[in-house]
Amino acid sequence: MSDWNVLMVGAGTMGRGIAEVFAAKGIEITLYDAFPEQLKKAKEMIQADMKYYEQEHIVSPEEVKNTEKFISYEENLDKACSKINLVIEAVFEDKDIKRDTFNKLDSLCAPDCIFCSNTSASNIFEIAQIRNPERLLITHFFNPPYVMPLIELVMGPKTSTAVVEKVKDLLTSLGKEPAVIKRYIPGFIVNRLDNVLCREIGYMITQGWTTAEDVERAIRYTSGTRYSFEGPLSLHDVVGWDLTTTVSKNIYQTLCNDTDCDRLGTELIKEGRLGIKTQKGCYDYKGINTQEFMNKRSHKIIKMLKAIRTLDDPE
Repeated sequence: MSDWNVLMVGAGTMGRGIAEVFAAKGIEITLYDAFPEQLKKAKEMIQADMKYYEQEHIVSPEEVKNTEKFISYEENLDKACSKINLVIEAVFEDKDIKRDTFNKLDSLCAPDCIFCSNTSASNIFEIAQIRNPERLLITHFFNPPYVMPLIELVMGPKTSTAVVEKVKDLLTSLGKEPAVIKRYIPGFIVNRLDNVLCREIGYMITQGWTTAEDVERAIRYTSGTRYSFEGPLSLHDVVGWDLTTTVSKNIYQTLCNDTDCDRLGTELIKEGRLGIKTQKGCYDYKGINTQEFMNKRSHKIIKMLKAIRTLDDPE
């Protein structure tokens, strides 16, 4: 039996996915939501998720049964907080809602309970006013949580290193890949890098230098291939920092340095091209079934992860 008893606050897409991660490995987790209809939907979606993952051969029959056995559903927060030692918050990205949620949790949970937020944007350390801030951190999962290995662990100004290590060890035991950020910075690691890349992509496209298709072709068949086994720092080690630093002097001067807007995103929004939700973004999604599209996307992620893991296996 695990020593952990977890509370997941918010039964939306991320909440239910995070619940699957813990329950599949035999850790008791309570999925809380104030709206009973959301809990009902989450239970149905968890069953559908696990059926799909079993078809993809990434869960065992035992893990499927675990998600039925170890997830409880609760709409009474007082009752949900009675026996937990780890809570993960995944409510709407609104500071007032988050502050109110943590105020309630702080009054109901034991003083030694670890508080985590799944936020991708909010500075929870300025929002959550809890008794023991050394036990507060961000655990940023990626969608779908069961499939995506990475979790960003963000420390606040008072977060205890021991607490971070404890959570890191737990997540590692679940098969996840935690990456620690020692202070809150907007975007953490992944979204900061994504914004750097997308800013330059948008700049090149809006300048008329290239197209979305050609940019993505260039990424998929160079960096996209290498990133499965080495990051950009490893690549620079291979090429030689003397050469890469010399080349960068010429490139840096020509890079986009916009600080107020995303040029391409602004143009697409004006045209109502928001992506899949409007059936058109950089690409055309007319007539596409969204759920089927997302399942195919997950299938590709799963295939890539399986292939990447073979690269790490000893010959």
